[in-house]
Amino acid sequence: MAITTDQKIIRVGTADGHQTISQPQLNGTNLYAGTVAITRAGYLADPMAGVQSGDIVWGIINGIQDGSPHVTAPMAGGTTNGTHVLDIDTGTFFLAAGTGGDALTQANVGQEVFLIDGLTVGATNAGGNRPTAGILTVIGAGVWSGWYGVRLGSIQLTANLINQPGDASP
Repeated sequence: MAITTDQKIIRVGTADGHQTISQPQLNGTNLYAGTVAITRAGYLADPMAGVQSGDIVWGIINGIQDGSPHVTAPMAGGTTNGTHVLDIDTGTFFLAAGTGGDALTQANVGQEVFLIDGLTVGATNAGGNRPTAGILTVIGAGVWSGWYGVRLGSIQLTANLINQPGDASP
């Protein structure tokens, strides 16, 4: 799916306990607010141009570039890696789900899901070719029907940071 404008960010739950982080942008990339933020080799890359298994998922690009709101889309990456720094909201967000073998059901809640593109997650890693997007926390109902709440962040899995405050384990 190609996009040409910023996307609406839909957070699941409250912003309490979530933080904004910043990452440098890869040169020559065009990124949009409201899409999933991935880093590749340490720089924000375009998830709509394809994802790779080694990409790290952080959260949602929130539209702040170099400390100020970016008023036009896209946010261009400049000519040198790290010319610009973008802010990323962490937490749980509603995303679209894949179809067929990547469709998500209630049986997937609490399980790892994988990034298909900057707006979509799926049940499979496509033979090891997709990065972990995070944990599926809820399947939307009512007005949120067709949307899937994902606690974004592949780093939470690889760094064993799934434990929540109050957990007995370290």
